[in-house]
Amino acid sequence: MTSLDQFRARVVRTSLFAPCGLGQAIQRLGFVQADPIRCPARAQDLILRHRVKDYRAGDLEQLYPELGLEECFLYAYGFLSKDLWRIVQPRGDEALTSAQQEALELIERYGAMHPKELEAHVGGGSGRNCWGGSSRTSKMTMESLHHRGALRIARREKGFRIYETADDFEQALSKEERFNEIIIATLRAMGAMARKCLLSEVSHFRNLVESVGARRQCLQGLINAGRVRVDIVDSVEYVSLEEGRGGRIQSECVRMLAPFDPIVRDRTRFEHLWNWTYRFEAYTPKARRKMGYYAMPVLWREQIVGWANAVVEGGQLSVEFGYVAGRPDEREYREAAELEVDRLATFLGLGEGCWKASF
Repeated sequence: MTSLDQFRARVVRTSLFAPCGLGQAIQRLGFVQADPIRCPARAQDLILRHRVKDYRAGDLEQLYPELGLEECFLYAYGFLSKDLWRIVQPRGDEALTSAQQEALELIERYGAMHPKELEAHVGGGSGRNCWGGSSRTSKMTMESLHHRGALRIARREKGFRIYETADDFEQALSKEERFNEIIIATLRAMGAMARKCLLSEVSHFRNLVESVGARRQCLQGLINAGRVRVDIVDSVEYVSLEEGRGGRIQSECVRMLAPFDPIVRDRTRFEHLWNWTYRFEAYTPKARRKMGYYAMPVLWREQIVGWANAVVEGGQLSVEFGYVAGRPDEREYREAAELEVDRLATFLGLGEGCWKASF
């Protein structure tokens, strides 16, 4: 049985590997979750800044066309390799609607398009989207073609997706083999997960393996084959990949983590490892928020001691820290926290000293 301290250290160490190049970091993670909220930056940038040397907000969007990546859904929407994209893509046999067929033919003829450019060809109109709100029909048509793998994201312009036709490919793996690789990819990105949580995350791919029992058998088969390891921590069974070899990380360091960072995204594991409940409150009414609109968990050494809210106003970064059980007493903590705020300001492209913080 693995002790809680040992397991917590492994979760942090394997996820926060020594900073490297952008392509290397994405290859190591396998998947980077995306989110459009920018407070103080998008989730994908906040995740990568701890793992990529000299990373700046917006680098992923700018360099995306050169990196051989795709945007797609794994356990959430995000960025992944082309090889993994070919595994997760539905590529269903359902016939295209007339609107989808027309859009696909236009994009094949004219090349990469913004939804507004498609609308100029096919006309306007709006409809109900999957969130219950209203979206332009051209945008929803492109999204549906992207979901089925007929379109891909060529690039983004000011955050907006530009679509182009996706390359055809022949699926070499069976549905069960694809599902197994999705389990592996999820564990590579997320780290150790409780068996139940993992099976819940990959249930999105029930089109590959339909029954719950069969999905459980797939996971057990990977365990039996030695591709997935099992650890028992406080009577909780966690599954994970064997640790990869990586460089040493700086332990005497404060890190403000994105709400969707792999270390904190699994809220059940978070509560087990750090014994408090973190909540993402961006969609909580302001009067009911306890931590803040976009509170980022604060990691000190191997403990998540609280959270921080960061905003940029008038070219200056302002950060306010909050704590679960009071601010750490060590002098080193204050110095490390100041360095982290300074790193965040640099990442955001602000001038030297353009920050203030309440520790």
